[in-house]
Amino acid sequence: MNEIPIALDEKIQWSIDFAWKICLSKINNNEIKVNKEASLQLHYANILNNILQLVRFSPDERFEIELESSYIINNRQVIADIIIDYKDSKIHKKHSIELKFYKKLAYSGKNRGGSDIFMCEVYKDLHYSELYLINNFVSFTTCLVLTDYEHFINPKNKASKNWSYDISNNFLSEAKIYDTSIGGKKILFELKNQYLFSWFNHGNLWACILRASNS
Repeated sequence: MNEIPIALDEKIQWSIDFAWKICLSKINNNEIKVNKEASLQLHYANILNNILQLVRFSPDERFEIELESSYIINNRQVIADIIIDYKDSKIHKKHSIELKFYKKLAYSGKNRGGSDIFMCEVYKDLHYSELYLINNFVSFTTCLVLTDYEHFINPKNKASKNWSYDISNNFLSEAKIYDTSIGGKKILFELKNQYLFSWFNHGNLWACILRASNS
Protein backbone atom coordinates (compact mmCIF):
# COMPACT_ATOMS: atom_id res chain seq x y z
CA MET A 1 0.00 0.00 0.00
CA ASN A 2 1.26 3.47 -0.89
CA GLU A 3 2.32 5.77 1.92
CA ILE A 4 -0.41 8.10 3.21
CA PRO A 5 0.09 11.59 1.68
CA ILE A 6 0.83 14.57 3.89
CA ALA A 7 -0.93 17.25 1.82
CA LEU A 8 -4.60 17.38 2.83
CA ASP A 9 -6.05 17.40 -0.71
CA GLU A 10 -4.00 14.34 -1.62
CA LYS A 11 -4.88 12.62 1.65
CA ILE A 12 -8.59 13.00 0.90
CA GLN A 13 -8.17 11.48 -2.55
CA TRP A 14 -6.05 8.65 -1.11
CA SER A 15 -8.74 7.96 1.50
CA ILE A 16 -11.48 7.87 -1.15
CA ASP A 17 -9.58 5.32 -3.21
CA PHE A 18 -8.56 3.21 -0.22
CA ALA A 19 -12.11 3.17 1.17
CA TRP A 20 -13.33 2.04 -2.27
CA LYS A 21 -10.94 -0.93 -2.26
CA ILE A 22 -11.94 -1.88 1.28
CA CYS A 23 -15.63 -1.64 0.35
CA LEU A 24 -15.12 -3.88 -2.69
CA SER A 25 -13.28 -6.47 -0.62
CA LYS A 26 -16.07 -6.56 1.96
CA ILE A 27 -18.74 -6.94 -0.74
CA ASN A 28 -16.77 -9.65 -2.54
CA ASN A 29 -16.29 -11.59 0.71
CA ASN A 30 -19.94 -11.20 1.76
CA GLU A 31 -19.04 -9.05 4.77
CA ILE A 32 -21.55 -6.51 3.52
CA LYS A 33 -24.42 -6.96 1.07
CA VAL A 34 -25.52 -4.43 -1.50
CA ASN A 35 -28.50 -4.85 -3.80
CA LYS A 36 -29.13 -1.23 -4.66
CA GLU A 37 -27.14 1.96 -5.05
CA ALA A 38 -28.49 3.40 -1.79
CA SER A 39 -27.06 0.55 0.29
CA LEU A 40 -23.70 0.87 -1.47
CA GLN A 41 -23.67 4.58 -0.68
CA LEU A 42 -24.31 4.01 3.04
CA HIS A 43 -21.75 1.22 3.41
CA TYR A 44 -19.10 3.14 1.48
CA ALA A 45 -19.71 6.37 3.40
CA ASN A 46 -19.32 4.53 6.71
CA ILE A 47 -16.02 2.96 5.62
CA LEU A 48 -14.78 6.28 4.25
CA ASN A 49 -15.65 8.11 7.48
CA ASN A 50 -13.70 5.56 9.55
CA ILE A 51 -10.65 5.87 7.32
CA LEU A 52 -10.74 9.67 7.41
CA GLN A 53 -10.72 9.61 11.20
CA LEU A 54 -7.81 7.16 11.22
CA VAL A 55 -5.67 9.38 8.97
CA ARG A 56 -6.33 12.57 10.94
CA PHE A 57 -2.87 13.23 12.35
CA SER A 58 -3.20 16.91 13.25
CA PRO A 59 -5.64 18.64 15.65
CA ASP A 60 -6.15 21.27 12.92
CA GLU A 61 -7.61 18.75 10.48
CA ARG A 62 -11.36 18.34 10.34
CA PHE A 63 -13.42 16.06 8.07
CA GLU A 64 -17.18 15.95 7.73
CA ILE A 65 -19.18 13.68 5.44
CA GLU A 66 -22.52 14.89 4.06
CA LEU A 67 -24.97 12.54 2.29
CA GLU A 68 -27.41 13.68 -0.40
CA SER A 69 -26.30 17.31 -0.44
CA SER A 70 -28.57 19.57 -2.51
CA TYR A 71 -27.41 22.25 -4.95
CA ILE A 72 -29.33 24.54 -7.31
CA ILE A 73 -27.78 24.64 -10.79
CA ASN A 74 -29.52 26.44 -13.67
CA ASN A 75 -32.69 26.64 -11.56
CA ARG A 76 -32.72 22.88 -11.04
CA GLN A 77 -32.03 20.89 -7.89
CA VAL A 78 -29.09 18.52 -8.14
CA ILE A 79 -28.25 16.00 -5.42
CA ALA A 80 -24.64 15.00 -4.75
CA ASP A 81 -24.32 11.50 -3.27
CA ILE A 82 -21.47 12.28 -0.87
CA ILE A 83 -19.64 15.49 0.01
CA ILE A 84 -16.45 15.53 2.08
CA ASP A 85 -16.10 18.91 3.78
CA TYR A 86 -12.52 19.19 5.03
CA LYS A 87 -10.22 21.82 6.44
CA ASP A 88 -7.11 22.59 8.41
CA SER A 89 -5.49 25.83 9.53
CA LYS A 90 -4.75 26.83 5.91
CA ILE A 91 -7.53 25.51 3.66
CA HIS A 92 -11.24 24.71 3.64
CA LYS A 93 -12.49 22.69 0.66
CA LYS A 94 -15.06 20.16 -0.49
CA HIS A 95 -14.76 16.96 -2.54
CA SER A 96 -17.86 15.42 -4.14
CA ILE A 97 -18.36 11.71 -4.73
CA GLU A 98 -20.93 10.16 -7.07
CA LEU A 99 -21.63 6.42 -6.97
CA LYS A 100 -23.21 4.25 -9.64
CA PHE A 101 -24.03 0.56 -9.10
CA TYR A 102 -25.58 -1.97 -11.45
CA LYS A 103 -26.30 -5.56 -10.42
CA LYS A 104 -27.30 -7.86 -13.27
CA LEU A 105 -29.80 -9.80 -11.15
CA ALA A 106 -32.61 -8.16 -9.19
CA TYR A 107 -33.53 -9.35 -5.69
CA SER A 108 -36.15 -11.62 -7.30
CA GLY A 109 -33.42 -13.45 -9.20
CA LYS A 110 -34.56 -12.12 -12.58
CA ASN A 111 -32.44 -10.01 -14.91
CA ARG A 112 -32.56 -6.41 -13.78
CA GLY A 113 -32.81 -4.66 -17.16
CA GLY A 114 -32.27 -0.94 -17.67
CA SER A 115 -28.62 -1.35 -18.62
CA ASP A 116 -28.97 1.46 -21.19
CA ILE A 117 -30.24 3.83 -18.49
CA PHE A 118 -27.32 2.90 -16.23
CA MET A 119 -24.76 3.69 -18.93
CA CYS A 120 -26.34 7.08 -19.56
CA GLU A 121 -26.50 7.80 -15.82
CA VAL A 122 -22.75 7.21 -15.50
CA TYR A 123 -22.20 9.94 -18.08
CA LYS A 124 -24.69 12.19 -16.31
CA ASP A 125 -22.77 11.79 -13.04
CA LEU A 126 -19.66 13.03 -14.84
CA HIS A 127 -21.68 15.96 -16.19
CA TYR A 128 -22.98 16.86 -12.73
CA SER A 129 -19.48 16.57 -11.29
CA GLU A 130 -18.23 19.06 -13.85
CA LEU A 131 -21.08 21.41 -12.89
CA TYR A 132 -20.12 21.20 -9.19
CA LEU A 133 -16.64 22.34 -10.17
CA ILE A 134 -17.77 25.04 -12.61
CA ASN A 135 -20.11 26.52 -10.00
CA ASN A 136 -17.40 26.35 -7.30
CA PHE A 137 -19.46 24.12 -5.02
CA VAL A 138 -16.49 21.77 -4.69
CA SER A 139 -12.76 21.79 -5.43
CA PHE A 140 -12.44 18.14 -6.46
CA THR A 141 -14.73 15.33 -7.64
CA THR A 142 -14.70 11.55 -7.90
CA CYS A 143 -17.12 9.16 -9.61
CA LEU A 144 -17.12 5.53 -8.43
CA VAL A 145 -18.76 2.92 -10.66
CA LEU A 146 -19.43 -0.71 -9.72
CA THR A 147 -21.06 -3.65 -11.52
CA ASP A 148 -21.07 -7.42 -11.81
CA TYR A 149 -22.27 -7.21 -15.43
CA GLU A 150 -19.19 -7.91 -17.56
CA HIS A 151 -20.98 -6.99 -20.79
CA PHE A 152 -20.45 -3.34 -19.86
CA ILE A 153 -16.71 -3.89 -19.65
CA ASN A 154 -16.07 -6.39 -22.46
CA PRO A 155 -19.00 -6.15 -24.90
CA LYS A 156 -19.32 -8.58 -27.83
CA ASN A 157 -20.59 -5.73 -30.00
CA LYS A 158 -21.68 -2.11 -29.74
CA ALA A 159 -24.56 -2.11 -32.20
CA SER A 160 -27.28 -0.60 -30.01
CA LYS A 161 -27.70 3.14 -29.46
CA ASN A 162 -26.93 2.89 -25.73
CA TRP A 163 -23.25 2.62 -26.74
CA SER A 164 -23.43 6.34 -27.40
CA TYR A 165 -22.68 6.24 -23.65
CA ASP A 166 -19.81 3.79 -23.96
CA ILE A 167 -18.34 2.67 -20.62
CA SER A 168 -16.32 -0.32 -21.89
CA ASN A 169 -12.79 -0.95 -20.66
CA ASN A 170 -10.15 1.48 -21.96
CA PHE A 171 -12.75 3.57 -23.80
CA LEU A 172 -11.97 7.29 -23.95
CA SER A 173 -15.15 9.36 -23.98
CA GLU A 174 -15.53 12.52 -26.06
CA ALA A 175 -15.92 16.07 -24.82
CA LYS A 176 -19.18 16.98 -26.59
CA ILE A 177 -22.96 17.40 -26.29
CA TYR A 178 -24.81 14.11 -25.67
CA ASP A 179 -28.38 13.87 -26.95
CA THR A 180 -29.11 10.18 -27.69
CA SER A 181 -32.47 9.40 -26.11
CA ILE A 182 -32.58 6.50 -23.65
CA GLY A 183 -35.59 4.73 -22.17
CA GLY A 184 -37.97 6.88 -24.20
CA LYS A 185 -36.68 10.06 -22.56
CA LYS A 186 -34.97 12.99 -24.24
CA ILE A 187 -31.37 13.51 -23.19
CA LEU A 188 -29.31 16.68 -23.49
CA PHE A 189 -26.14 17.44 -21.57
CA GLU A 190 -22.51 18.27 -22.23
CA LEU A 191 -19.20 16.83 -21.09
CA LYS A 192 -16.38 19.33 -21.24
CA ASN A 193 -13.67 16.74 -20.58
CA GLN A 194 -12.66 13.31 -21.84
CA TYR A 195 -12.76 10.32 -19.49
CA LEU A 196 -10.85 7.05 -19.71
CA PHE A 197 -12.83 4.07 -18.43
CA SER A 198 -10.12 1.96 -16.84
CA TRP A 199 -11.86 -0.92 -15.05
CA PHE A 200 -10.25 -3.29 -12.58
CA ASN A 201 -11.59 -6.70 -11.64
CA HIS A 202 -12.23 -7.54 -7.98
CA GLY A 203 -13.60 -11.05 -7.59
CA ASN A 204 -16.88 -11.11 -9.53
CA LEU A 205 -17.06 -7.31 -9.48
CA TRP A 206 -15.81 -4.68 -11.89
CA ALA A 207 -14.97 -1.23 -10.56
CA CYS A 208 -13.89 2.09 -12.00
CA ILE A 209 -12.69 5.43 -10.63
CA LEU A 210 -13.26 8.59 -12.70
CA ARG A 211 -12.38 12.17 -11.83
CA ALA A 212 -13.73 15.35 -13.40
CA SER A 213 -11.72 18.51 -13.76
CA ASN A 214 -12.24 22.16 -14.63
CA SER A 215 -9.85 22.00 -17.58
